[in-house]
Amino acid sequence: MAFSCCFACCPLIAEPSRERERLNPQHSRNRERIRNVNFTKGTPLTMKRVNVPELDALFNSIAETFNKQQDHCLSLQEATQTLRNSYDCSPVSSLSVCMEKILQEHSAYNVQVCMEGYRFWLDVGVEEVPQKLKQTQQQVGKLNFATKGIVSTTIEEMIYSVHQCQDSLMEKVKDSSPEYLDWMRLESNLKENIEKINQAQKFSEEYREEANYVLLNMAKSANLTL
Repeated sequence: MAFSCCFACCPLIAEPSRERERLNPQHSRNRERIRNVNFTKGTPLTMKRVNVPELDALFNSIAETFNKQQDHCLSLQEATQTLRNSYDCSPVSSLSVCMEKILQEHSAYNVQVCMEGYRFWLDVGVEEVPQKLKQTQQQVGKLNFATKGIVSTTIEEMIYSVHQCQDSLMEKVKDSSPEYLDWMRLESNLKENIEKINQAQKFSEEYREEANYVLLNMAKSANLTL
């Protein structure tokens, strides 16, 4: 589902205030500081206020969506590692190799890997199964939930809409604050938010690659082709 930022932001942008288009050394230092913003992978994404309600709501929504996706990726990694450890797979073994070892160890219970769309699970042909197999089914379920959470997010559409409106967002922030020093601070906050969003976009793409890797391996184990 496409997320429309421009419908919420761009049409609301007022005409630029030309009288405030002046620079000073402090403004230049702010710009240099923004270039050095670091947002570390694995830490929560936080946004600074820009004093425009619809923009603050948008940035908070992006941060919340990204943080959920990041949490799903951590769960994906934990579930994958748990499965590898439980069946003595090496850290570099593919997930499909690990699933093959699971099927072999529990062959007496008619275990099969099933997959429909983004949903996958371990199907067992008998009612009574050992505790280890039950735990394995739970881990596969956790892995599936995390994978779906990563690939179904709207973060890409949300970030794209910000990029499309970026120049207009800057003017909106300037027009929201009549005091020069105040809007300069808010402009700095906006630039920092956008820089963090750019970094979050790169991390999000990496998380999606991990989820796609899981889907491809599970499809292979289920004898399907994606």
